[in-house]
Amino acid sequence: MSPDGHVIPHDQHLEKLFMRKPGLPVLKVRFPDGSDRPYWNTFYQEIVYHEVAAHDLLQTLGIEELTQEDAENIASIVNDTLNAKRDLSELELGEYSRHREEIVSIVEQSRKYLGQMDLNAQSEAVWEFYDDTLKKLHEHGGRLVRLDAFAYLHKEPGAINFFNKPGTWEYLARLTQIADKYGLTLLPEIHSEYGYGLHEEVAQRGFPIYDFFFPGLVIDALDRGTNRHLLQWIGEIQEKGLKTINMLGCHDGIPVLDLRGKEVGGVFRDGLLGDAEIDTVIDDIMDRGGRVKNLYGPDGKKIAYYQINATFFSALGEDERKLRLARAIQMFMPGTPQVWYLDLFAGKNDYAAADAGGAAGHKEINRTTLSPGDVEQGLSRIVVRDQLELMRLRNKSPAFDGELEIHASDEHRLHMTWKNRGCVATLNADLRDHGFSVTHKGMSCAEYVTSYR
Repeated sequence: MSPDGHVIPHDQHLEKLFMRKPGLPVLKVRFPDGSDRPYWNTFYQEIVYHEVAAHDLLQTLGIEELTQEDAENIASIVNDTLNAKRDLSELELGEYSRHREEIVSIVEQSRKYLGQMDLNAQSEAVWEFYDDTLKKLHEHGGRLVRLDAFAYLHKEPGAINFFNKPGTWEYLARLTQIADKYGLTLLPEIHSEYGYGLHEEVAQRGFPIYDFFFPGLVIDALDRGTNRHLLQWIGEIQEKGLKTINMLGCHDGIPVLDLRGKEVGGVFRDGLLGDAEIDTVIDDIMDRGGRVKNLYGPDGKKIAYYQINATFFSALGEDERKLRLARAIQMFMPGTPQVWYLDLFAGKNDYAAADAGGAAGHKEINRTTLSPGDVEQGLSRIVVRDQLELMRLRNKSPAFDGELEIHASDEHRLHMTWKNRGCVATLNADLRDHGFSVTHKGMSCAEYVTSYR
Protein backbone atom coordinates (compact mmCIF):
# COMPACT_ATOMS: atom_id res chain seq x y z
CA MET A 1 0.00 0.00 0.00
CA SER A 2 1.36 3.43 -0.94
CA PRO A 3 1.33 6.42 1.42
CA ASP A 4 -1.42 7.86 -0.81
CA GLY A 5 -3.70 4.93 -0.05
CA HIS A 6 -3.64 2.87 -3.22
CA VAL A 7 -2.19 -0.52 -4.00
CA ILE A 8 1.16 -0.69 -5.82
CA PRO A 9 1.31 -3.79 -8.03
CA HIS A 10 4.25 -6.19 -7.77
CA ASP A 11 6.90 -5.81 -10.46
CA GLN A 12 5.72 -8.84 -12.45
CA HIS A 13 2.35 -7.12 -12.88
CA LEU A 14 3.69 -3.61 -13.33
CA GLU A 15 5.87 -4.61 -16.27
CA LYS A 16 2.73 -5.64 -18.19
CA LEU A 17 1.16 -2.18 -18.00
CA PHE A 18 1.08 0.12 -21.01
CA MET A 19 1.45 3.68 -19.71
CA ARG A 20 0.47 7.02 -21.22
CA LYS A 21 2.38 9.02 -18.59
CA PRO A 22 5.20 8.37 -16.11
CA GLY A 23 4.09 6.72 -12.89
CA LEU A 24 0.96 4.80 -12.03
CA PRO A 25 -2.29 5.81 -13.78
CA VAL A 26 -3.94 6.75 -10.49
CA LEU A 27 -5.67 10.01 -9.61
CA LYS A 28 -7.11 10.99 -6.24
CA VAL A 29 -10.74 11.96 -6.82
CA ARG A 30 -12.97 13.78 -4.33
CA PHE A 31 -16.33 12.04 -3.97
CA PRO A 32 -19.58 13.76 -2.89
CA ASP A 33 -19.12 12.58 0.70
CA GLY A 34 -15.87 14.59 0.89
CA SER A 35 -13.58 11.58 0.80
CA ASP A 36 -10.56 11.37 -1.54
CA ARG A 37 -10.30 8.00 -3.25
CA PRO A 38 -7.79 6.58 -5.75
CA TYR A 39 -9.28 6.26 -9.23
CA TRP A 40 -7.78 4.54 -12.27
CA ASN A 41 -7.09 7.27 -14.84
CA THR A 42 -5.19 6.08 -17.89
CA PHE A 43 -4.89 9.39 -19.70
CA TYR A 44 -4.37 12.28 -17.30
CA GLN A 45 -3.46 12.70 -13.67
CA GLU A 46 -3.90 16.46 -13.38
CA ILE A 47 -6.10 18.28 -10.87
CA VAL A 48 -7.06 21.89 -11.56
CA TYR A 49 -8.30 24.32 -8.90
CA HIS A 50 -10.13 27.54 -9.67
CA GLU A 51 -9.44 30.67 -7.69
CA VAL A 52 -11.98 31.48 -4.97
CA ALA A 53 -13.79 34.80 -4.62
CA ALA A 54 -14.36 36.62 -1.32
CA HIS A 55 -18.09 36.90 -2.07
CA ASP A 56 -18.39 33.13 -2.54
CA LEU A 57 -16.50 32.50 0.70
CA LEU A 58 -18.84 34.73 2.67
CA GLN A 59 -21.92 33.11 1.19
CA THR A 60 -20.75 29.52 1.52
CA LEU A 61 -18.97 29.62 4.86
CA GLY A 62 -21.92 31.17 6.65
CA ILE A 63 -19.75 32.24 9.61
CA GLU A 64 -21.27 35.33 11.20
CA GLU A 65 -18.07 36.82 12.59
CA LEU A 66 -16.34 36.88 9.20
CA THR A 67 -16.26 40.31 7.56
CA GLN A 68 -15.80 41.24 3.93
CA GLU A 69 -12.21 42.12 4.77
CA ASP A 70 -11.70 38.69 6.37
CA ALA A 71 -13.11 36.99 3.29
CA GLU A 72 -10.80 38.99 1.03
CA ASN A 73 -7.80 38.07 3.17
CA ILE A 74 -8.71 34.37 3.09
CA ALA A 75 -9.27 34.47 -0.66
CA SER A 76 -5.87 36.11 -1.13
CA ILE A 77 -4.12 33.43 0.97
CA VAL A 78 -5.89 30.57 -0.82
CA ASN A 79 -5.32 31.96 -4.32
CA ASP A 80 -1.64 32.67 -3.64
CA THR A 81 -1.25 29.00 -2.61
CA LEU A 82 -3.09 27.75 -5.71
CA ASN A 83 -1.16 30.01 -8.10
CA ALA A 84 2.11 28.82 -6.58
CA LYS A 85 1.01 25.23 -7.36
CA ARG A 86 1.38 24.27 -3.70
CA ASP A 87 -0.66 21.53 -2.07
CA LEU A 88 -3.60 22.59 0.07
CA SER A 89 -1.94 20.87 3.02
CA GLU A 90 0.55 23.77 2.90
CA LEU A 91 -2.21 26.36 3.27
CA GLU A 92 -1.19 28.73 6.09
CA LEU A 93 -4.32 30.51 7.29
CA GLY A 94 -2.90 32.18 10.38
CA GLU A 95 -5.69 33.75 12.44
CA TYR A 96 -8.26 31.95 10.27
CA SER A 97 -6.87 28.48 11.03
CA ARG A 98 -9.90 27.59 13.15
CA HIS A 99 -11.97 27.68 9.93
CA ARG A 100 -9.48 25.57 8.00
CA GLU A 101 -11.75 22.58 7.44
CA GLU A 102 -14.59 24.69 6.04
CA ILE A 103 -12.26 26.74 3.82
CA VAL A 104 -10.49 23.69 2.37
CA SER A 105 -13.87 22.05 1.72
CA ILE A 106 -14.98 25.05 -0.36
CA VAL A 107 -11.75 25.04 -2.37
CA GLU A 108 -12.03 21.30 -2.97
CA GLN A 109 -15.55 21.71 -4.30
CA SER A 110 -14.10 23.75 -7.17
CA ARG A 111 -11.67 20.96 -8.06
CA LYS A 112 -11.72 19.93 -11.73
CA TYR A 113 -9.93 17.08 -13.47
CA LEU A 114 -8.16 17.20 -16.80
CA GLY A 115 -9.28 14.59 -19.29
CA GLN A 116 -11.35 11.46 -19.14
CA MET A 117 -11.76 8.94 -16.32
CA ASP A 118 -11.68 5.20 -16.95
CA LEU A 119 -15.04 3.45 -16.58
CA ASN A 120 -15.57 0.26 -14.62
CA ALA A 121 -17.14 -1.92 -17.27
CA GLN A 122 -17.92 -4.61 -14.67
CA SER A 123 -20.62 -2.27 -13.37
CA GLU A 124 -24.10 -2.54 -14.89
CA ALA A 125 -24.49 1.20 -14.32
CA VAL A 126 -21.80 1.75 -16.97
CA TRP A 127 -23.72 -0.34 -19.48
CA GLU A 128 -26.90 1.61 -18.74
CA PHE A 129 -24.87 4.75 -19.42
CA TYR A 130 -23.62 3.31 -22.72
CA ASP A 131 -27.15 2.39 -23.79
CA ASP A 132 -28.47 5.84 -22.92
CA THR A 133 -25.58 7.58 -24.71
CA LEU A 134 -25.89 5.54 -27.92
CA LYS A 135 -29.64 6.10 -27.91
CA LYS A 136 -29.13 9.87 -27.68
CA LEU A 137 -26.57 9.83 -30.50
CA HIS A 138 -29.06 7.92 -32.65
CA GLU A 139 -31.81 10.42 -31.82
CA HIS A 140 -29.51 13.26 -32.88
CA GLY A 141 -28.97 11.60 -36.27
CA GLY A 142 -25.67 9.90 -35.60
CA ARG A 143 -24.67 6.93 -37.73
CA LEU A 144 -20.98 6.31 -37.01
CA VAL A 145 -19.73 6.37 -33.40
CA ARG A 146 -16.05 6.50 -32.45
CA LEU A 147 -15.14 4.44 -29.38
CA ASP A 148 -12.36 6.61 -28.01
CA ALA A 149 -9.37 4.74 -26.52
CA PHE A 150 -11.46 1.57 -26.49
CA ALA A 151 -8.44 -0.72 -26.07
CA TYR A 152 -8.01 0.46 -22.45
CA LEU A 153 -11.55 -0.39 -21.31
CA HIS A 154 -11.10 -3.93 -20.04
CA LYS A 155 -9.20 -4.28 -16.75
CA GLU A 156 -8.27 -7.54 -15.04
CA PRO A 157 -5.90 -8.04 -12.08
CA GLY A 158 -2.59 -9.52 -13.17
CA ALA A 159 -3.25 -8.91 -16.87
CA ILE A 160 -2.23 -6.24 -19.37
CA ASN A 161 -4.30 -3.06 -19.50
CA PHE A 162 -4.25 -2.64 -23.30
CA PHE A 163 -6.64 -4.71 -25.44
CA ASN A 164 -6.81 -7.50 -22.88
CA LYS A 165 -8.21 -10.64 -24.54
CA PRO A 166 -10.81 -12.07 -24.52
CA GLY A 167 -12.31 -9.40 -22.25
CA THR A 168 -12.01 -6.57 -24.77
CA TRP A 169 -13.71 -8.65 -27.48
CA GLU A 170 -16.53 -9.51 -25.07
CA TYR A 171 -17.09 -5.86 -24.25
CA LEU A 172 -16.99 -4.92 -27.93
CA ALA A 173 -19.59 -7.60 -28.74
CA ARG A 174 -21.86 -6.27 -26.00
CA LEU A 175 -21.49 -2.68 -27.24
CA THR A 176 -22.23 -3.86 -30.78
CA GLN A 177 -25.54 -5.33 -29.63
CA ILE A 178 -26.53 -1.94 -28.24
CA ALA A 179 -25.34 -0.12 -31.36
CA ASP A 180 -27.26 -2.50 -33.63
CA LYS A 181 -30.41 -1.73 -31.66
CA TYR A 182 -30.04 1.94 -32.63
CA GLY A 183 -28.74 1.44 -36.17
CA LEU A 184 -25.23 2.69 -35.38
CA THR A 185 -21.84 1.61 -36.73
CA LEU A 186 -19.01 1.46 -34.19
CA LEU A 187 -15.48 2.64 -34.97
CA PRO A 188 -13.05 1.35 -32.30
CA GLU A 189 -10.18 3.83 -31.97
CA ILE A 190 -7.06 1.73 -31.36
CA HIS A 191 -3.41 2.70 -31.70
CA SER A 192 -1.08 -0.28 -32.08
CA GLU A 193 2.05 -1.20 -34.01
CA TYR A 194 1.40 -2.49 -37.52
CA GLY A 195 3.50 -5.56 -36.72
CA TYR A 196 1.12 -6.56 -33.91
CA GLY A 197 -1.65 -7.01 -36.48
CA LEU A 198 -4.40 -5.77 -34.18
CA HIS A 199 -5.93 -3.66 -36.95
CA GLU A 200 -6.48 -6.85 -38.95
CA GLU A 201 -8.16 -8.61 -36.03
CA VAL A 202 -10.57 -5.71 -35.59
CA ALA A 203 -11.30 -5.58 -39.33
CA GLN A 204 -11.88 -9.33 -39.51
CA ARG A 205 -14.70 -8.92 -37.01
CA GLY A 206 -16.47 -6.55 -39.39
CA PHE A 207 -15.47 -3.19 -37.93
CA PRO A 208 -14.06 -0.22 -39.84
CA ILE A 209 -10.60 0.78 -38.66
CA TYR A 210 -8.77 4.08 -38.40
CA ASP A 211 -5.96 4.21 -40.93
CA PHE A 212 -3.38 5.57 -38.51
CA PHE A 213 -0.62 4.35 -40.85
CA PHE A 214 -1.53 6.72 -43.67
CA PRO A 215 -0.25 10.10 -42.35
CA GLY A 216 3.31 8.88 -41.75
CA LEU A 217 3.37 7.05 -45.07
CA VAL A 218 2.34 10.21 -46.92
CA ILE A 219 5.03 12.31 -45.21
CA ASP A 220 7.62 9.64 -46.05
CA ALA A 221 6.45 9.48 -49.68
CA LEU A 222 6.50 13.25 -50.23
CA ASP A 223 9.77 13.86 -48.40
CA ARG A 224 11.71 11.02 -50.07
CA GLY A 225 9.89 10.96 -53.41
CA THR A 226 9.01 7.26 -53.27
CA ASN A 227 5.74 5.35 -53.72
CA ARG A 228 7.08 2.05 -52.37
CA HIS A 229 5.69 1.94 -48.84
CA LEU A 230 2.45 3.72 -49.69
CA LEU A 231 1.69 1.26 -52.50
CA GLN A 232 2.43 -1.67 -50.19
CA TRP A 233 -0.24 -0.43 -47.78
CA ILE A 234 -2.78 0.31 -50.53
CA GLY A 235 -2.27 -3.19 -51.90
CA GLU A 236 -2.85 -4.68 -48.45
CA ILE A 237 -6.07 -2.71 -47.96
CA GLN A 238 -7.35 -4.00 -51.30
CA GLU A 239 -6.17 -7.59 -50.85
CA LYS A 240 -7.60 -7.98 -47.33
CA GLY A 241 -10.74 -5.93 -47.91
CA LEU A 242 -10.03 -3.57 -44.99
CA LYS A 243 -12.65 -0.90 -44.38
CA THR A 244 -10.64 2.16 -43.38
CA ILE A 245 -11.26 5.71 -42.26
CA ASN A 246 -8.16 7.68 -43.14
CA MET A 247 -6.89 11.12 -42.26
CA LEU A 248 -3.82 13.31 -42.56
CA GLY A 249 -4.04 15.52 -39.47
CA CYS A 250 -6.49 15.16 -36.60
CA HIS A 251 -7.40 16.47 -33.13
CA ASP A 252 -4.55 14.46 -31.60
CA GLY A 253 -1.15 14.01 -33.21
CA ILE A 254 0.48 12.38 -36.20
CA PRO A 255 0.91 8.67 -35.34
CA VAL A 256 4.38 7.23 -35.79
CA LEU A 257 4.51 4.30 -33.35
CA ASP A 258 1.77 2.64 -35.40
CA LEU A 259 4.13 2.16 -38.35
CA ARG A 260 6.59 -0.04 -36.45
CA GLY A 261 7.13 -3.77 -36.62
CA LYS A 262 6.68 -5.99 -33.58
CA GLU A 263 7.65 -9.41 -32.28
CA VAL A 264 4.60 -11.60 -31.68
CA GLY A 265 4.91 -15.16 -30.46
CA GLY A 266 8.66 -15.17 -31.04
CA VAL A 267 8.29 -14.06 -34.67
CA PHE A 268 9.11 -10.51 -35.75
CA ARG A 269 6.74 -8.95 -38.26
CA ASP A 270 8.14 -6.00 -40.19
CA GLY A 271 6.51 -2.59 -40.00
CA LEU A 272 5.26 -0.50 -42.89
CA LEU A 273 8.40 1.60 -42.41
CA GLY A 274 11.73 0.53 -40.98
CA ASP A 275 12.96 2.03 -37.72
CA ALA A 276 15.46 4.28 -39.50
CA GLU A 277 12.76 5.57 -41.86
CA ILE A 278 10.40 6.21 -38.94
CA ASP A 279 13.16 8.08 -37.12
CA THR A 280 13.63 10.23 -40.21
CA VAL A 281 9.92 11.09 -40.30
CA ILE A 282 10.04 11.96 -36.59
CA ASP A 283 13.16 14.09 -36.97
CA ASP A 284 11.72 15.94 -39.96
CA ILE A 285 8.46 16.80 -38.17
CA MET A 286 10.36 17.84 -35.04
CA ASP A 287 12.73 20.00 -37.09
CA ARG A 288 9.62 21.68 -38.53
CA GLY A 289 8.37 22.57 -35.06
CA GLY A 290 6.44 19.51 -33.85
CA ARG A 291 5.95 18.61 -30.20
CA VAL A 292 6.30 15.09 -28.79
CA LYS A 293 3.93 12.78 -26.94
CA ASN A 294 5.66 9.72 -25.48
CA LEU A 295 4.76 6.34 -24.02
CA TYR A 296 6.30 5.16 -20.76
CA GLY A 297 7.24 1.95 -19.02
CA PRO A 298 6.20 1.22 -15.42
CA ASP A 299 9.54 2.59 -14.19
CA GLY A 300 8.66 5.99 -15.68
CA LYS A 301 11.23 5.76 -18.47
CA LYS A 302 10.24 6.70 -22.00
CA ILE A 303 9.92 3.63 -24.20
CA ALA A 304 8.72 5.13 -27.47
CA TYR A 305 7.37 8.14 -29.28
CA TYR A 306 3.60 7.87 -29.35
CA GLN A 307 2.58 10.80 -31.50
CA ILE A 308 4.16 13.94 -32.90
CA ASN A 309 1.87 16.91 -32.45
CA ALA A 310 1.80 19.32 -35.36
CA THR A 311 -0.57 20.57 -37.99
CA PHE A 312 -0.14 18.47 -41.10
CA PHE A 313 0.77 21.58 -43.08
CA SER A 314 3.61 22.39 -40.67
CA ALA A 315 4.66 18.72 -40.65
CA LEU A 316 5.17 19.09 -44.41
CA GLY A 317 7.38 22.13 -43.91
CA GLU A 318 4.45 24.48 -44.68
CA ASP A 319 4.80 23.61 -48.37
CA GLU A 320 1.49 24.26 -50.17
CA ARG A 321 2.41 21.96 -53.06
CA LYS A 322 2.96 19.07 -50.66
CA LEU A 323 -0.30 19.76 -48.82
CA ARG A 324 -2.27 19.91 -52.05
CA LEU A 325 -0.81 16.61 -53.26
CA ALA A 326 -1.28 14.97 -49.86
CA ARG A 327 -4.99 15.87 -49.99
CA ALA A 328 -5.27 14.52 -53.53
CA ILE A 329 -3.71 11.22 -52.47
CA GLN A 330 -6.11 11.03 -49.53
CA MET A 331 -9.12 11.60 -51.81
CA PHE A 332 -7.94 8.76 -54.07
CA MET A 333 -7.19 6.34 -51.21
CA PRO A 334 -9.50 3.40 -50.56
CA GLY A 335 -11.61 4.01 -47.47
CA THR A 336 -13.48 7.03 -46.14
CA PRO A 337 -11.56 10.32 -45.93
CA GLN A 338 -11.75 12.31 -42.68
CA VAL A 339 -10.57 15.92 -42.99
CA TRP A 340 -9.40 17.97 -40.01
CA TYR A 341 -10.68 21.55 -40.34
CA LEU A 342 -7.38 23.27 -39.51
CA ASP A 343 -5.38 21.29 -42.06
CA LEU A 344 -7.96 22.14 -44.71
CA PHE A 345 -7.14 25.80 -44.05
CA ALA A 346 -3.38 25.13 -44.14
CA GLY A 347 -3.11 25.96 -40.45
CA LYS A 348 0.33 26.41 -38.93
CA ASN A 349 1.60 25.16 -35.56
CA ASP A 350 0.04 27.19 -32.74
CA TYR A 351 2.93 27.44 -30.28
CA ALA A 352 1.23 30.00 -28.02
CA ALA A 353 -1.72 27.68 -27.46
CA ALA A 354 0.60 24.71 -26.89
CA ASP A 355 2.64 26.62 -24.32
CA ALA A 356 -0.47 27.79 -22.47
CA GLY A 357 -2.20 24.42 -22.50
CA GLY A 358 -0.65 22.81 -19.43
CA ALA A 359 0.07 19.08 -19.26
CA ALA A 360 -1.85 18.33 -22.46
CA GLY A 361 -0.75 21.50 -24.21
CA HIS A 362 1.08 19.64 -26.95
CA LYS A 363 -2.33 18.84 -28.49
CA GLU A 364 -3.34 22.50 -28.65
CA ILE A 365 -0.75 23.03 -31.38
CA ASN A 366 -3.31 21.73 -33.90
CA ARG A 367 -6.58 22.95 -32.35
CA THR A 368 -6.58 26.64 -33.18
CA THR A 369 -10.04 28.21 -33.04
CA LEU A 370 -10.95 29.81 -36.36
CA SER A 371 -13.28 32.81 -36.34
CA PRO A 372 -15.81 33.35 -39.16
CA GLY A 373 -13.39 35.97 -40.47
CA ASP A 374 -10.53 33.45 -40.46
CA VAL A 375 -12.68 31.02 -42.45
CA GLU A 376 -13.73 33.68 -44.94
CA GLN A 377 -10.13 34.77 -45.44
CA GLY A 378 -9.01 31.14 -45.74
CA LEU A 379 -11.56 30.44 -48.46
CA SER A 380 -9.84 33.05 -50.63
CA ARG A 381 -6.57 31.08 -50.62
CA ILE A 382 -5.83 28.95 -53.67
CA VAL A 383 -4.49 26.03 -51.60
CA VAL A 384 -7.80 25.89 -49.69
CA ARG A 385 -9.97 26.16 -52.81
CA ASP A 386 -7.93 23.44 -54.54
CA GLN A 387 -8.47 21.07 -51.62
CA LEU A 388 -12.21 21.79 -51.63
CA GLU A 389 -12.33 21.03 -55.36
CA LEU A 390 -10.67 17.65 -54.74
CA MET A 391 -13.08 16.91 -51.90
CA ARG A 392 -16.11 17.78 -54.05
CA LEU A 393 -14.88 15.37 -56.70
CA ARG A 394 -14.56 12.59 -54.13
CA ASN A 395 -18.03 13.31 -52.75
CA LYS A 396 -19.86 13.62 -56.06
CA SER A 397 -18.23 11.27 -58.56
CA PRO A 398 -19.71 7.75 -58.86
CA ALA A 399 -16.22 6.57 -59.86
CA PHE A 400 -15.15 6.32 -56.21
CA ASP A 401 -17.89 3.77 -55.51
CA GLY A 402 -16.23 1.41 -57.96
CA GLU A 403 -12.86 -0.32 -58.35
CA LEU A 404 -9.41 1.13 -57.77
CA GLU A 405 -6.58 0.32 -60.18
CA ILE A 406 -2.93 1.07 -59.37
CA HIS A 407 -0.92 1.57 -62.56
CA ALA A 408 2.67 0.46 -62.88
CA SER A 409 4.95 3.48 -62.75
CA ASP A 410 8.38 4.72 -61.76
CA GLU A 411 9.00 4.74 -58.01
CA HIS A 412 8.76 8.54 -57.86
CA ARG A 413 5.30 8.55 -59.44
CA LEU A 414 1.83 7.60 -58.21
CA HIS A 415 -0.80 6.66 -60.79
CA MET A 416 -4.27 5.66 -59.51
CA THR A 417 -7.63 5.23 -61.29
CA TRP A 418 -11.16 4.69 -59.97
CA LYS A 419 -13.82 3.32 -62.36
CA ASN A 420 -17.56 2.87 -61.95
CA ARG A 421 -20.72 3.21 -64.07
CA GLY A 422 -18.89 4.76 -66.99
CA CYS A 423 -17.08 7.30 -64.84
CA VAL A 424 -13.29 7.32 -64.55
CA ALA A 425 -11.23 9.42 -62.11
CA THR A 426 -7.44 9.36 -62.39
CA LEU A 427 -4.63 10.81 -60.28
CA ASN A 428 -1.18 11.03 -61.86
CA ALA A 429 1.38 12.50 -59.45
CA ASP A 430 5.09 13.15 -59.26
CA LEU A 431 6.27 12.55 -55.69
CA ARG A 432 9.51 14.40 -56.30
CA ASP A 433 8.32 17.77 -57.62
CA HIS A 434 4.82 17.38 -56.10
CA GLY A 435 2.98 18.32 -59.27
CA PHE A 436 -0.03 16.21 -60.31
CA SER A 437 -3.05 16.05 -62.56
CA VAL A 438 -6.61 14.84 -61.95
CA THR A 439 -8.66 13.58 -64.89
CA HIS A 440 -12.40 12.93 -64.73
CA LYS A 441 -14.32 11.57 -67.69
CA GLY A 442 -17.16 9.31 -68.74
CA MET A 443 -20.52 9.10 -70.48
CA SER A 444 -22.50 10.35 -67.46
CA CYS A 445 -19.80 12.44 -65.79
CA ALA A 446 -18.44 15.94 -66.09
CA GLU A 447 -15.21 15.68 -68.07
CA TYR A 448 -12.12 17.70 -67.28
CA VAL A 449 -8.40 17.56 -66.71
CA THR A 450 -6.93 19.70 -63.93
CA SER A 451 -3.22 20.11 -63.42
CA TYR A 452 -1.67 21.34 -60.18
CA ARG A 453 1.87 22.71 -60.44
